[in-house]
Amino acid sequence: KVSAVDITDEKEIVEAAERLSSEKIDIAILINNAAINPKYNSKEAGREFSRVENFEIQDWNYQISVGLTGAFICSKIFGSQMAKRKQGVILNIASDLSVIAPNQNLYRVAGLDHDQQPVKPVSYSVIKAGLVGLTKYLATYWNTSGVRVNALSPGGVYEAQSKEFQEKIAELIPLGRMANATEYRSAVQFLCSDASSYMTGQNVIIDGGRSIW
Repeated sequence: KVSAVDITDEKEIVEAAERLSSEKIDIAILINNAAINPKYNSKEAGREFSRVENFEIQDWNYQISVGLTGAFICSKIFGSQMAKRKQGVILNIASDLSVIAPNQNLYRVAGLDHDQQPVKPVSYSVIKAGLVGLTKYLATYWNTSGVRVNALSPGGVYEAQSKEFQEKIAELIPLGRMANATEYRSAVQFLCSDASSYMTGQNVIIDGGRSIW
């Protein structure tokens, strides 16, 4: 059995692929879903670390390596195998923030100066937009190799957000609410099955309509 691997380490992915091949296991579907979704809830010396001016380069590099570089490495290794077999599906999980900018008012804290307000970190938007770019590139790169590549861009999902946050974001969504976790299941099944056999290079946005406002 293949144990957990570090998707930012190409050597580990290659070794995992080799072990799977030695067991005659072919990867027919690859879903790139790994990501860092940082929560910056603390400050140091009056600095809000989520803001661009204070965003640490090591955080940028780490988050990019997991969310974007990792997706590329996995696509490179397993997608190349799919191309040799002339069959396979890659699904990149992006976000509605791949096509719209974050509304930073969602994260505002009363009483703080503008330059102290927490924000959605820049790395998240860049990674998700990058995944859409990777999707389009690979879809055309492997267009004659039987490999289809699409992206799914979900909107916000109910988790442990505050009631205030849920009310704020609901006002930005035509359907008036965030998604339940199970509401993306059928979309993933569609994009990974023959039901979408004539579909590649697309970014499917399921966000309750938020991105159309």
